[in-house]
Amino acid sequence: MNKNQRIFYLDFIRVIAILLVIFIHVSAIDTTLNVGSGQWQITKILNYFAHISVPVFFMISGSLLLNSKKTTSLSYTWKQRIPRVAIPFILWSIISPIVVGIYAHSLSMHNILTAVKTMLYQPTSPTLWFMYPLIGIYILSPVIKTFVQSATTEMLVYVTGIWLVTCSLLPSIAVMLPKNIGQLLQLSPIANFFLIGGFTGYFILGYLLTKIKVENINNWLLLAVFLIFGIAGNFTSEVFPKIFDANNGYYVTSIFIPIMSVAAFILLQKWGSRVKSNTTIGIFEFLSPLVFGVYLIHNLLILYVEPWFMANVPVHGLIATFLRYIVVLVLSILIIWILHLIPGLNYLLTGNSRKKK
Repeated sequence: MNKNQRIFYLDFIRVIAILLVIFIHVSAIDTTLNVGSGQWQITKILNYFAHISVPVFFMISGSLLLNSKKTTSLSYTWKQRIPRVAIPFILWSIISPIVVGIYAHSLSMHNILTAVKTMLYQPTSPTLWFMYPLIGIYILSPVIKTFVQSATTEMLVYVTGIWLVTCSLLPSIAVMLPKNIGQLLQLSPIANFFLIGGFTGYFILGYLLTKIKVENINNWLLLAVFLIFGIAGNFTSEVFPKIFDANNGYYVTSIFIPIMSVAAFILLQKWGSRVKSNTTIGIFEFLSPLVFGVYLIHNLLILYVEPWFMANVPVHGLIATFLRYIVVLVLSILIIWILHLIPGLNYLLTGNSRKKK
């Protein structure tokens, strides 16, 4: 696959992933309303399917960073890459409690400082949790790159296999069994399997998928795997709610999520590689640089859009969910696009810098 194709399919996947992230957060409240109804069931399963988005983001990062020669440079990592994610994260971590304070009519310097001073171990906005493993992986990326560039495909499969079994399969089975039996499958934290666990596994997995041939994998098979494991995972999460481990953000602990994510990533990779329309390519290439900023701002917009819709728009159910979704999506893109046009502020709040052609 040539460079242009590869770059576009990752842009394609990245944009799809942020669309799914926004849907998760917009529809979250609807998964708690009218429980048991048909519309609730549809919303809940769509919300569950959308949970492939964050694993896919980490897989994109692995595809890009672990294939880049610059990743082994500590200087480049700390001067270029980490600031591009850390600076916007810090600034939005300050902006978030200000916006929330204005919304809740509780804005004060004390409340802002209270939120910000604990920022190292607690996000000031729930959706900013993603930045902690992301920055951690960026910091570790030179070490991981040094490993993968000398590792065989067999070794990469071995590492991701250990990750999948210890951080996903065993915990998932354990919570489905009676407590006294499930404890037999719990690994001691002293074993330190978490060193290759968490989202690091997805990071390496994204790189692995660039080293194996996926073109011959049948699309219908991939779609079937995605749907079957998605439906099974959604059902299992209702029966065994503890299958979701807050420490891993339920993107690793549930065995269904990694399997769904791999199938979806390969499908999207194949579909993105086949896009020929210049209009479609142009739309995705326009949106791709805005994705990080959209992620950082969208939850603050939900904070205002959601109650306004519920108080003023006389529609309910899936129609209301998708109306709110479209409004939040359009506003997020519009605001970040405007910021994208402002030199300096663009870099500080979105991690991007406009380059003159």
